Amino acid sequence: MTAAINERPMCPVCKHRMALARISPGQRGFEERTFECSTCERTEVVRFAVDPMQTDAVGWLAGELKPPQ
Repeated sequence: MTAAINERPMCPVCKHRMALARISPGQRGFEERTFECSTCERTEVVRFAVDPMQTDAVGWLAGELKPPQ
């Protein structure tokens, strides 16, 4: 199953939108997102390639927090 990282997939059985249930770390460079269908209770796991430099952590690292001097 392939999807954009910010989109909820359609259920392959009943064609309703699936809800994001959990995000888990996958193999290095990937995360696994589990989607559940509230209509037919089907579960799908989708792998996404993630770039750690493109996450919210970059904003945090560029913030006011500095190491002790």
